[in-house]
Amino acid sequence: MKSILSFCLTTLFCVSCFAQNNDAQTLVGAMLGATPIEEDLQELCDEIGGRVTGSKTNEQAVEWAVQKFTQAGVKVDKMPFKMPSLWLEKSTTATVSGATDFTPQIVSKFYSPPNTYTGTLLNGGMGTAEDFERLGAAAKGAFVLVETEICLDIGGLFAEYTAASKTEDLAREAGVQGLIFMASRPNKLLYSFVSKKVYDNEIPQLVMAREDAKRCLRNLQENKSLQITINIDADTGGEYTSHNVIGEIRGSEKPDEVVIIGSHLDSWALGTGANDNGCNVSMMIDIARQIQRTGIRPKRTIRFALWNGEEQGYFGSWAYTEKCGKKLDKHIMAMSVDIGSGAIFGFFTNGRKELMSVLDEVLQPVQIFGDYKHVDAAIVGTDNFDFMMEGVPNLVANHLSTNYGRTYHSASDTYDKVDLKSLKINSAIIAAVTLGFANLPDEKITWKRHNRDQVQALVETQDLEFSMRMFNVWKAWAEGKRGRK
Repeated sequence: MKSILSFCLTTLFCVSCFAQNNDAQTLVGAMLGATPIEEDLQELCDEIGGRVTGSKTNEQAVEWAVQKFTQAGVKVDKMPFKMPSLWLEKSTTATVSGATDFTPQIVSKFYSPPNTYTGTLLNGGMGTAEDFERLGAAAKGAFVLVETEICLDIGGLFAEYTAASKTEDLAREAGVQGLIFMASRPNKLLYSFVSKKVYDNEIPQLVMAREDAKRCLRNLQENKSLQITINIDADTGGEYTSHNVIGEIRGSEKPDEVVIIGSHLDSWALGTGANDNGCNVSMMIDIARQIQRTGIRPKRTIRFALWNGEEQGYFGSWAYTEKCGKKLDKHIMAMSVDIGSGAIFGFFTNGRKELMSVLDEVLQPVQIFGDYKHVDAAIVGTDNFDFMMEGVPNLVANHLSTNYGRTYHSASDTYDKVDLKSLKINSAIIAAVTLGFANLPDEKITWKRHNRDQVQALVETQDLEFSMRMFNVWKAWAEGKRGRK
């Protein structure tokens, strides 16, 4: 902590040489100084741990976050919303028999039906159409083991999601009993995923430790026969209530106009949700704390959202947009911070190029931290999604991958993998952008909320349908149940 604080204070001195003494600079200085951001993160990860929506630890995290905002003197509310159905994995075990007998390490994908399954294990190659054509009728009723590439970064994650989505469709057409994916991380590291159909998933889908999957494949490639028995045990139930945590600092001049920034509070349970996304939860709390502590009064209202139900399909942020309705017309900007603790080097503007020049302006107080590059790509995969589909101008912070890709959703997503130095600097960057948008002169706000036709045009020009189907959010949009009416 002392070395990081020394670094930040030295950097702060340098920043003061390049920026004026104003509210933004005051806030940047406060974020780079001594704050409890690390202590908060360690509490969340080490004391509470993994926080699957619907679990007791998730409920503990909600109360923890409420207490943190309250202690900071920030108005806070627990916002209830409905989750479709409960599924909490208790244990998943497997045994392989036949040419070799052993117990592989394995974990279920979300919403795999609890039961005991037995079937033939087949070599599914990379899970392509050619692989299923090779398997032919033998795939029906069998468990198909699918090989994966090693995942090292964020690009690898999206490649894995994309490949798995296509494989799922092919597997269902082939009538498989279940799908087993080789883990894309080495050293027997397991991680959680959702299936393409999420709550509509009807077949067991699992991730097997890479080394164990390779052992199986070596036997299968030699035309040896293997059987697999799988037992999935999970707590299940119907619809239940979860909560977002919403902190608010009311605007001094335009309180009805809102800038909202958020990170998701929920995580998977194998690790402790440190890079995904506890580090940025602690950031939201610390930015609110330092605005309050310094007495800065933003012109517009700033909301700090800790979303729940993100991992299953952004249910908390979806519920917020539904609750706001027409009040979203007054949401000047919505931001999601959800790509770990690597250094922020720009923002995704999600089809709103008009935000780029303003971003460059509000980033001036933190310009020393990098030559920021913004990308006008639309992101489907985190809590900006429903704001984007509601036509609200929105941003997603773009980070260096650092440990994010390698620890994503895994047992190794723990406090010690967080880049604490970058987290401090990132908090200053996000604070500067947030306050900058909250204090923008009216003439700088050249954008308005998009109507449904404009959002549909974004979907088409950015070719979002595949990604939306991959994350199981396409149908609700296409049927007019989600997004701008």
